[in-house]
Amino acid sequence: MSEDLREKNKKAAEKQKVTSAKNEKQEETTSQIYNANADDLHKKLSNKNAEYIFKLNKRLMDDGFKEDEAKEVIDKMLPEVIDNQIKGIPANQLYGPVTQRAQEIAHPVKKPKATPFWASWIDTALLFFALFGLLYGVVALTSKKTDPNSQTGVITLILLSAMWGALLTWFNNQMKKPKAERPGWGITIGYLAVGLVLMFVFLGAMAFIPTTINPTLNAVGYFIAAAIAYGVRFGFRRMMGIKERSFF
Repeated sequence: MSEDLREKNKKAAEKQKVTSAKNEKQEETTSQIYNANADDLHKKLSNKNAEYIFKLNKRLMDDGFKEDEAKEVIDKMLPEVIDNQIKGIPANQLYGPVTQRAQEIAHPVKKPKATPFWASWIDTALLFFALFGLLYGVVALTSKKTDPNSQTGVITLILLSAMWGALLTWFNNQMKKPKAERPGWGITIGYLAVGLVLMFVFLGAMAFIPTTINPTLNAVGYFIAAAIAYGVRFGFRRMMGIKERSFF
């Protein structure tokens, strides 16, 4: 029994040694390919890949590339082509048809820039300002008397919008992360709950702020403020190139 176990361990060690040697050789070969001269790499192309490169070069020239520009682009591709050629992957499988690859080179698709947190915060805060402005306007329109301790002052509106903007922007950013990198739902709900509690505390505290510091507007004033905020948000989104929605 013990001899069988030793034999199995010996075979496993030998297999691991062979695998390690193969990996080292593969890494060495890859390093040599990516450090090789482009002219030398041309000579190593298979007939199929050589034909692909020839057609691609011709296509790029037809699309307006100068000879040295087309050569520079192709020379940069050669290490990847040769590396995959060794693995049995031809260029047409790696890049697709020549016409497709030429189109990708001539007209590369730019990846959209990630919107920084502060920009998303302002965008979302302006949206909340517009929404709360409409809500405050409706409240002012339907209220018969003005409450001296009203929490619907201008400062309340600004700060509340900023707080909701920060909280929802943080939440959206967490949801955009790969599933493995997202915080657990317990942590996420905990953060949201703390944020909501702080907002309610803030609203309660605003009742003690005098109207001279936190003045209220009439219904028309809030509607106008909401419209201005939404207009500013529209311009801000265009200026910053923000395409994504504020909410999922």
